[in-house]
Amino acid sequence: MSKRLLLLAAGILAACLVAFIGGGCGPKKVVVVDYAAMEPAARLLNAEADGPMAEGALAALDGLLGDPSALIRAEAAQTLGAWGAVCDPGLALPALGSPDALVRGMAQAAYMESNAYGLAPVAMGSWVLEVPPPILTALGDCGDPAGLVDVKKLILAQQEAFRGELDVAPDTAVLAADLLARVGDDGARRVLLRIVETGSGLAVAKATRACVRDDMGLGPTLLPVAFKNPHVAVRRAVMAALVALPDSRLKAMPIKALGDSDPMTRHNAIRALGNMAGAAPVEVLAPKLEGTGADRLDVIRALGAIGLPAAKVLREFAKTPPESPDLEVTALLALAPNANRDDVGWISKRLTAPSKYVRAAAAAALGRISLPTAQAALVTAAKDNDPLVRATAARSLGQIGTVYSAKQLLEMLKDVDPLVVSMAAAGLGATGYPEAVPDLKKLAQAPVPENLVVRRLGSVYRAPPLAAAEALGCIGTPEAVACLKEWLGSKSWLMRAQAAQALATAGAKSPEVIQALEKLLKDPVKVVRAQAIVSLQALGKTFMPGELQFGS
Repeated sequence: MSKRLLLLAAGILAACLVAFIGGGCGPKKVVVVDYAAMEPAARLLNAEADGPMAEGALAALDGLLGDPSALIRAEAAQTLGAWGAVCDPGLALPALGSPDALVRGMAQAAYMESNAYGLAPVAMGSWVLEVPPPILTALGDCGDPAGLVDVKKLILAQQEAFRGELDVAPDTAVLAADLLARVGDDGARRVLLRIVETGSGLAVAKATRACVRDDMGLGPTLLPVAFKNPHVAVRRAVMAALVALPDSRLKAMPIKALGDSDPMTRHNAIRALGNMAGAAPVEVLAPKLEGTGADRLDVIRALGAIGLPAAKVLREFAKTPPESPDLEVTALLALAPNANRDDVGWISKRLTAPSKYVRAAAAAALGRISLPTAQAALVTAAKDNDPLVRATAARSLGQIGTVYSAKQLLEMLKDVDPLVVSMAAAGLGATGYPEAVPDLKKLAQAPVPENLVVRRLGSVYRAPPLAAAEALGCIGTPEAVACLKEWLGSKSWLMRAQAAQALATAGAKSPEVIQALEKLLKDPVKVVRAQAIVSLQALGKTFMPGELQFGS
């Protein structure tokens, strides 16, 4: 994952703040807004700015999905998609399940843009599953309503109608410009320029977010203008725009925003500087590690995203244990990608820290260093009394990847905790240790729990059979491939999907495997069908246009 996405993920996990919108997922606001009394465009802008935890905001947007105006429906879906990506995938479900292709497509597009890992959403009845984008494409190839929607094509089909909204009231005009920005419309560009230069309030904030879309390229021109606007929503929008599309030429703005009175503006200013990587001013961020400021966690993550230029500062901060476990954990994880052999000694000592989270972070950091000199410490951590620490040690032993590590992981398959067992199996896959196949085969034969809740396709946490199947795909011996082929007929749809993905990882191109995967093209679960298509394509099979039109 890129440093930008690492920082984005860390920021979302830390504060659950919406990257492309002004609102957040924090405590509910005391002030109750009567969204129903507003015109649809104003309702959209206010709800988007207030965030999903504002009372009535979510219901207001859900209600707009049935608005007579395609513009209003699309913009409501876009906001719900962004909220779902960074707060709770279920927030996007009403839009993803809509019969309106434009609504579904806008929710999909916003979700993928805002998701820290670039994952896509699939509506699975009453819940949302995160999947790699090729799965969404494959569903679209099958004619499934949950498949990828070409939103640009739909916007272009209504371009003239949307252009007609550019000359009305600012609230509506900015929504139309935001939508048309996705297709690089010149009229939208002119409206965004006008609103940012002469508008006020939430319309300017919306225009600011729209102007940094790839097709617009207006960021360097409009962000400095918007930053002069006194409205807090605009300042937030400018910093959020720089998080999404960092531009080192504009670093003076986030540096200034470090002293902003608004916590969310400061939060995104720090993230924006971190996303500028080597161009970011370490000397400006480093002093903020001192004292007791509330922004310190954000600063640590930003320094981690900057990478090697900030490693010395992070190392000095982390070597003297900070006063709180949160700071220590964050510092260890931020330093880990740029730690080296000289750090093994002092990080290993943290494996005896009172906090299990610090011990787990230390184990994770040793795994990122990936040197055999850390093996002894990790083997000790593998006997920790807390399963989180043992599981992290298992993953780290897999990253080191020696035969010694693999033998330790084989022992960890006997652990009583399913999280530890699944991470030990995944670690064995990372080592590619062929002697592990019999044990992994036995593990994968266990039934997948019927009540297992999976929010992300391919997730193996606390699912030892799935982790074992994934590991067998990584090892890829004939015996491993034979096992995976057998499990394509599993009663568990999760195992069928995992086995199909693992066969692609193994590069198993035999006619027997191809034939077995082709049988999954008629699987009753749409995600399994899609995974079979993706795996077959990875193994070299091509499909003629229209060949996969199976319907839903």
